[in-house]
Amino acid sequence: MRRFRTLGAMTLATAALVLTACTAAPDDAAEPSASSSPTATHAPSTAPAPAPAASADTADGPVESFRAWFEATRTPDPAAACAALSPALAERMLAELNQNGLDLTTCEEMIQATSELYRATGQSADVDVQVQSETATDATLFVTYGASGDCGTVVMHRDASSWIITDESRECAG
Repeated sequence: MRRFRTLGAMTLATAALVLTACTAAPDDAAEPSASSSPTATHAPSTAPAPAPAASADTADGPVESFRAWFEATRTPDPAAACAALSPALAERMLAELNQNGLDLTTCEEMIQATSELYRATGQSADVDVQVQSETATDATLFVTYGASGDCGTVVMHRDASSWIITDESRECAG
């Protein structure tokens, strides 16, 4: 049990950074995605964005979508949390956690394990989200996590049905 607590504390620190403290270099966020149309990618953030096909998932903006993902990591709701991550980001997060002694093979296992660690350590669920940039299909958020002060830039892309957190997301350098 003592080994689990020590491993759990180390893993929680990594999980907190990987799951909740995501940055991207400004150049990365400004580059259009291959699936983005040039007009949507370069639309001014104050202009109304044309909405993709109507669905309940796109009714929320990137901030609301990020908060829903963050809540899903804590509840936990592994299916919802994993659906909000790009496959490349989920793979990177799994690799980083497994480097710290875990043996997780799926995104769902990762969300379940980190949620248990958050609960066990009583980590705050407070998060401050600021929009750095936003277009119809892309957004960059600066996120600061509660009492820990961990931070990061979350890069999101919206396809026809939802906002997805991309692999361009990074934790703050520190």
